[in-house]
Amino acid sequence: MHPRTAALAALLACALAHPARAQLASLTPPSGAVGSLRLAAAVDSIARRAMRDQSIPGLSVAIVKDGRTVLERGWGTERAKRPKAATAATSYQIASISKQFTAAAVLRLAEEGRLRLGDPVTDYVDGLPAAYRDVTLERLLNHTAGVPNFTDFFREFRHPLSPAQLVDSLAKRRLIFAPGTAFRYSNSGYYLLGLVIERVTGEAYDAYLQRQFWAPLGMRETEYCGSRDHKPLPEGWARDRRGGAVRAAPWDPSVLFAAGSLCSTAGDLARWTVALGEGRVLTPASYREMTTPAASPDPHLRMTYGFGMMVDTTDAGPYLHHDGAVSGFRAQVAWYPAEHLAVVVLMNQGLAAPEPIERDLARAVLGTAPREPRLAGPPPAASPRTAVGSFPFPWQ
Repeated sequence: MHPRTAALAALLACALAHPARAQLASLTPPSGAVGSLRLAAAVDSIARRAMRDQSIPGLSVAIVKDGRTVLERGWGTERAKRPKAATAATSYQIASISKQFTAAAVLRLAEEGRLRLGDPVTDYVDGLPAAYRDVTLERLLNHTAGVPNFTDFFREFRHPLSPAQLVDSLAKRRLIFAPGTAFRYSNSGYYLLGLVIERVTGEAYDAYLQRQFWAPLGMRETEYCGSRDHKPLPEGWARDRRGGAVRAAPWDPSVLFAAGSLCSTAGDLARWTVALGEGRVLTPASYREMTTPAASPDPHLRMTYGFGMMVDTTDAGPYLHHDGAVSGFRAQVAWYPAEHLAVVVLMNQGLAAPEPIERDLARAVLGTAPREPRLAGPPPAASPRTAVGSFPFPWQ
């Protein structure tokens, strides 16, 4: 290590040390030592304030700017019993951020000519009723298929859910609207896409992702939740109706499957976000499809959802992002293409809000004053943003 780099690392470690609470994994100066110290202090302040205000036990962050790691760090603890400090390498449930991997897998298979986005899902999934013949893979990807969201009516989250059970429950219910005529966020659609991936490839969902994406990108800590017995997840927490912290009951990963079953670290998700944005995952045409919202079926509705990707414009320019929420955990990934900036926020508090933290971190890196998000275009009469990434939270 260069002497100056070693001295800077030591200085930062001293300036930000907090006994048994936080670890600084990497900080690359964007504009010299003084700028690095100011940025590190600003990030530390944002994280600690959010943890205090939102009762967050453990928080991990990764920031990459212009291909260089600016910060990978954790605050707080993973577990209450036998406390273990949260770090940049702490693994969290990422919930609906899993949809980005599902969408990318479908697009990769389309690139290879193994399926077409206009194919009906009934070509790949048996047991669905005739009404699903108009439900195409593209409509499942952008939530315009009208498929009922099974997490709205299914309540046995702690027990395994088989594909046959999921398909049977959908077959007993009508589509909530004619495919292509409206938008409704549906975890069922991405569950079905996972079945499509398995049918086409002959591989387990996570095995295909491992071979196609995780191994090539060096994402060593990303997995189907619970598949590593030697590496337990951190405890998930929520808040009761009086604001007190309570342990959140974990869900069986099979319930969420391709809609939200993955676990990862802040560092791994930063690698994914940058690789996706830099064109190292999909062809330019596929990435353009992923990041282009569907045409709005309603003149009063501004569409902001592509394929596993929210598409907005903020004070920092184009803003591509997705959140995740499941019992005990929240997550947020964001890519600012104009700034070549990736920000990842993971936490083990299921009722906290990660997006404001991510936005404040982005502004700290870019040197802009914190303020509320300013989205482009007129406010929609009914926004699809309200449902994105969320699963219901049982209190026990």
